[in-house]
Amino acid sequence: MKELENTHNEVISAVLRPRKLTQREREVIKRVAEGYKNWEIAEQLGVKVRTVEAHRTNAMNKLALRNRVQLIRYAIQTGLVQIEAN
Repeated sequence: MKELENTHNEVISAVLRPRKLTQREREVIKRVAEGYKNWEIAEQLGVKVRTVEAHRTNAMNKLALRNRVQLIRYAIQTGLVQIEAN
C-alpha cells in the first residue's frame, strides 16, 4: 500500500511541476510584463501575432497560470523584469 501511495505522489508532483520554458516563451513573457501589446511584440520579434499568442498561451499552460496578471507576477518574481522605484 505504501508503494502505491509513493507512486501516486510522484505522478501528482510530476503533473504539478512547472515545465521548462523556451527562450522565446521567456522573451514573450518579458515583453508582456513590460506592457507591450501582442502586435508590438510580434513586430519586435519578427513573427505573426498568432505566434506571440501561442508562445504566451504555452508558457501560461506550462506554469499553470490563468491570466496576464499572474504571468506578470511570475515575470517579476523570477527576475525576468525589474520594478523601477520612482
